[in-house]
Amino acid sequence: MSRKKAPAKRKKATSRRGRKKAGGGFAQKLLVGFSGALLVLCAASITSGFFFRHTGVGGEEHPLRIEVLNGTGISGLAHTAKRELLRLGVDVIDAGNADHFGYEESVLIARKEGTDVEEVGRRLGCKHVIEQLRDGTLEDATLILGADYADLRLDWTTESSLKE
Repeated sequence: MSRKKAPAKRKKATSRRGRKKAGGGFAQKLLVGFSGALLVLCAASITSGFFFRHTGVGGEEHPLRIEVLNGTGISGLAHTAKRELLRLGVDVIDAGNADHFGYEESVLIARKEGTDVEEVGRRLGCKHVIEQLRDGTLEDATLILGADYADLRLDWTTESSLKE
């Protein structure tokens, strides 16, 4: 008895025209590069609001919590500063009046250890950054606005509505 061999399976022939180009063209590379840059910008935009951070004793991070006090007597000044600090990503937990209205210069006071208060002071252009630590306080820092408040790097465009 003779056995016949089964015919071997043939591979399908593919032409070069049927294959897709693996490398992609210039437009595709440009689009991928643009998408990557856009992704980086979006990530930077999302995180830019969190450049002021506080690391607690347990290692948890949260936005820096600041109390803003008006030491000038100009109505609404603390709330204008609050709005601008919120825009910058600072968590303003209170805005109100200072103990008196005779502050000649603005002061940024650190209330807790492990805060970026010096960095905040540098970015805001506040010349006086001091440390007065308090236990059991919610705020990480207190910003007292003095007569030099306009020198701080905040948008005071609503200043015209801040009349004494």
